[in-house]
Amino acid sequence: MTLISSLPMQVALQVFARREVARAEPEVASSYRNFLIVAPGSVGAGTVPDEKVLELAQHLNQEGYAYVARSNQKEMEDDPSGVRYLPLSHRLPAFGVMTAVIVIGDPLWAALAAATYPEADIFLM
Repeated sequence: MTLISSLPMQVALQVFARREVARAEPEVASSYRNFLIVAPGSVGAGTVPDEKVLELAQHLNQEGYAYVARSNQKEMEDDPSGVRYLPLSHRLPAFGVMTAVIVIGDPLWAALAAATYPEADIFLM
């Protein structure tokens, strides 16, 4: 798990991109990439404004599929840019393959993400 609480999201994303390129092997690299942003609590009033989460999700959506799990999300919905919003309850959404999980401000959710997606890079912001 990588703690990047003091870095801006853009810098954190660049760190992730460099790590991903450095570790990818031609026969293992895949275009199938899922990114999950976990935004527990009231993100808009918390550490990261909702527009920053949206900006990060839209950027990640250019590299694969971006999902945002929020506790205030009532049902699954897609925005016009293709980002999918999911309700966040007491567990994380189930995916077959997860490339990276970015958790906003909650170490317990980050630990759960690490246990749920052992193959993924986990970031706590």
